[in-house]
Amino acid sequence: MPANFSAPRTFSATSQVHPSYLPALHKSGRIERRLATATVAAVGIGYGLAKYRAYQAEQWQQQQPPQSFRNAEASPATVAVAANAQNEAVENAYGDRTTLAELEAAVVAYEHRQKS
Repeated sequence: MPANFSAPRTFSATSQVHPSYLPALHKSGRIERRLATATVAAVGIGYGLAKYRAYQAEQWQQQQPPQSFRNAEASPATVAVAANAQNEAVENAYGDRTTLAELEAAVVAYEHRQKS
């Protein structure tokens, strides 16, 4: 053996192993961390905007005067009375059609209503 020959370095368990795929895995953590940070920021901003809009809507509703009907004719009681009156008029016009005279009167009232 020549005198300037050195033996190769021996393998030991304390030396670090650097496979080719480890640096890629190490870098991917940075990307995931950035993505997670951006996602948390976007969710936080969205939540804040939603709460702000809800607060603004609540403030707007508190500032609005209570809704009232524009006139007395549009109140629910008046509408119900008018509907009852119309139903009674239809019943009077058509009748229960138990006799021939009532049936003929109902046909005449129906034809008159269709013409107008």
